[in-house]
Amino acid sequence: MSAVGAAPVTRPRALDSLVALYVLVLRTQVTLVRLLCIGALGALSIVIGVFASLDDNPTQAAADAVSGYGLGILVPLATLWFGTSAIGDLVEDKLLVYLWLKPVPRWQLPGAAVLATLTIVVPLAVLPLTVSALVAGAGDVAWATLLAASLAALAYSGLFVAAGLWFRRAVWWGLAFVLIWENAVAHTAEGAGKFTVTGWATSVLGLAPAIDLRHEAGLAAVGFVVLPAIAITGWLAGTWRYRRADID
Repeated sequence: MSAVGAAPVTRPRALDSLVALYVLVLRTQVTLVRLLCIGALGALSIVIGVFASLDDNPTQAAADAVSGYGLGILVPLATLWFGTSAIGDLVEDKLLVYLWLKPVPRWQLPGAAVLATLTIVVPLAVLPLTVSALVAGAGDVAWATLLAASLAALAYSGLFVAAGLWFRRAVWWGLAFVLIWENAVAHTAEGAGKFTVTGWATSVLGLAPAIDLRHEAGLAAVGFVVLPAIAITGWLAGTWRYRRADID
């Protein structure tokens, strides 16, 4: 004789639930306004690349444009907008409860949000930035740009997804962080670059030959470790917050 009880809760396979959350977050992130705005910033980088090609030293001009505009403005702002909205929109609209009640591991939603953010930022910001170096005739800078911008986008994705879970109006706090810390402080305070994403990304960009960059944080090899570590730390911080959040 079998006991009669409540039906057990069936958990979906980890990969299936992660993919489902990834697709869901991707759909909520992609809006026409966001695509047009970030796409316009990406197109501007190509225009800057055209002007860099007219410089007496197009390779250095392209590297300066990537470092200043690309890693300092384009990549962080693109990642900020999409990263903070990945889960932040669900928090603001009080829709997070529907996902929180699903029988899936808590780490998956922040993880899916990081992956979705990176999926959008790479084609909208990283690739145009790489094309800008090619347009300038600086092929050696282009491959370093692809590496540096991709790693920066990864690091910022972890940070800004976590910010969307931790802070109300996270996009404004993130904007202040990008403008004040990642740009103003990093460029004026000696040694501050070691504590910035843009500083380590610039170090990776420095792998390109025959260029002279300021504000490098250290060895490029260290940047290959630090930038993914920042992304993982952000994901873990977001997961911790999600597990303990008061969902309403």
